[in-house]
Amino acid sequence: MRVLILFFYLICATGLFGQFWIQKASFGGVGRHRATGCANSHRGFMGLGHVNGTGQDISYKDWWEYDPSSDTWTQRADFPVSTHGAVSFVVDNCPVVGGGSALSTQFYKFDPSLNTWTPIANCILPNPGDSQAFAVNNRGFVYQGNQLAKYNPNTNSWSVCATAPMTFGNWTCSFVVEGSAYIKGGLQLWEYKPLHDQWLQRASFPGQSTGGSSGFAIEQHGYVTSGYVGGLSVVTDQVWSFHPATNTWQQEIEFDGAKRRFPVAFAIHDRGYIGTGTNGINFNDFWQFNPTDNTIGIEESSAAIMVYPNPVSDFITVLGDPTLTVDQDITIYSLDGKLHLKEPRLLFKQNVDLSHLQTGTYLLRIEQEGHILYQEKIMKR
Repeated sequence: MRVLILFFYLICATGLFGQFWIQKASFGGVGRHRATGCANSHRGFMGLGHVNGTGQDISYKDWWEYDPSSDTWTQRADFPVSTHGAVSFVVDNCPVVGGGSALSTQFYKFDPSLNTWTPIANCILPNPGDSQAFAVNNRGFVYQGNQLAKYNPNTNSWSVCATAPMTFGNWTCSFVVEGSAYIKGGLQLWEYKPLHDQWLQRASFPGQSTGGSSGFAIEQHGYVTSGYVGGLSVVTDQVWSFHPATNTWQQEIEFDGAKRRFPVAFAIHDRGYIGTGTNGINFNDFWQFNPTDNTIGIEESSAAIMVYPNPVSDFITVLGDPTLTVDQDITIYSLDGKLHLKEPRLLFKQNVDLSHLQTGTYLLRIEQEGHILYQEKIMKR
């Protein structure tokens, strides 16, 4: 019962109620797309980008810092030039930004404590942009075509890495998990291992987006969100997670904001964030993503409810404190949000027949008056 009380306190205090997406304070600047963003150990940074829907191309150089603890944006020193499609990574806990529409090889390092931009050594790639750079073990990496360059902040120098097996076009996305970088180009996914300077092809992306997505990583999984489908006119709100250990993709609950291409995404403290982008309308909204197995409500309620077996073939058992069974329902949803089963929860130990479900991943929930008290992903064999 104490767990339940703590659970209700937490969900009332946070407003989560098992949500995957939570809208946060809007980005401090105007709506835009092809902006640039990244995050250090505790803050997010975003800015630059452009609008061009009226035929006039307007690029920006404003730079903003996001504090997740207070859900606030603070404007910092402007980037040296107005540009869009620039790339960014973080070394020494400082964002590094360069390339894009207004720069060729020039890169600048932002010091959050001094609120200053300082030029660093020019990149050895001619004009990187419209992709996502990344950092591994305090080294920055920028890719262009099939070329990959590494930046060492200790020597302020760049070096050439192993040539990629494919040519990455514009509007790719990337994420980093456990010392490896993963780059999505079209529907292909490639892993780069900096320790061995080696490329490996991984499972193809099964989602709709062919480009213009953004990526981030939390809890040893990579995530790809939004993007365009085949061409700029069709956009998607799909979210897919990649699991390196099993080389598999899994579809997640779709992005809760408007469908879009060219958003900015990053992760802070095991939470994903996505904002800006366009579908013809330029957005400045900002959203937080909470993975299923990392919401506060689920963590606190897990001691009171047990679900097994998982994976399941026919019947799954819901076991828990009998005081939790008042006016509750057991529900099963597919990852696209479709309700497949709903039955009252009446017993301390209750068997639920799932034999009619097709093979796949589902969400089992315990719901009470529209609120999600418990949630777990289950695999139907």
